[in-house]
Amino acid sequence: MRLKNIFSELTDTLDKLDQDREEILKMSRRLIRECSIAIKHIHRKEFNQYREKVSNIKQNHKELLLLVKNNPGVLFKYLKTAEQEYAEAVAFYSIISKEALPLPSELNITPLNYALGLADVIGELRRYALDNIRNSIIDDLNYVLESMDDIYTQLFSIDYPSGLTQDLRHKTDVARSIIEKTRGDVSISLQMNDLKRCMEKSLKSP
Repeated sequence: MRLKNIFSELTDTLDKLDQDREEILKMSRRLIRECSIAIKHIHRKEFNQYREKVSNIKQNHKELLLLVKNNPGVLFKYLKTAEQEYAEAVAFYSIISKEALPLPSELNITPLNYALGLADVIGELRRYALDNIRNSIIDDLNYVLESMDDIYTQLFSIDYPSGLTQDLRHKTDVARSIIEKTRGDVSISLQMNDLKRCMEKSLKSP
C-alpha cells in the first residue's frame, strides 16, 4: 500500500496552501487598513496623501493577486473584502473629484467585488454630504445625491440569483435606505439656505 506516500503528498500540498492563505490574510488586512486610511484622507481633503496611499494599495493588490493565482480555486474568496475596499476608495475619490470611474479591468478587480464596493461607497457619499451640510457647503449636494442615485439604479438592475451575486442585493437595499435619508437631509439643507438668502435679501432692502 502507498497510503504513506499519498498522505505525504496531501500534507505537502496543504502545508503550502496554509502558508499562502496566512500570507494572503495578512496582506488583505494590510490592504483593507490602507483603504480605510485613504478614505479618511478624502474626507479631510488631503488629496496628495490619498494619491500616495492609493499607489501603495495598487502595489499591495498586485502582490495579493500573484499569491492568489498560485491556487485560485481555493484562495480566490480571500480577495473579496480587500477588493471591495479598494474599489470603494477609488470610486469615492473619482466621484467627488468629478472624474470618470475606472473600470474593474483597469484596477484588476473582479467586477462583482467592484460592484460590492460601489454599494458601500454610497455610505461614504452620505457622510461626505453631511460634512458639507455642517460646513455650509451646498454647491455639490445635488451632484452627490445624483451620483448616489446613478449608482443605485445600476446596482438595482443586476437581477441574478444570490448564489452568483452574493450579498449584492442586501447591500443595494441598504443603499436605497441611505439615499432616502440623504435626500431628506439635502432637501432640508437647501430649503434652509434658500430661506436664509431670502431673509438676508429682505434685510438689505430699503
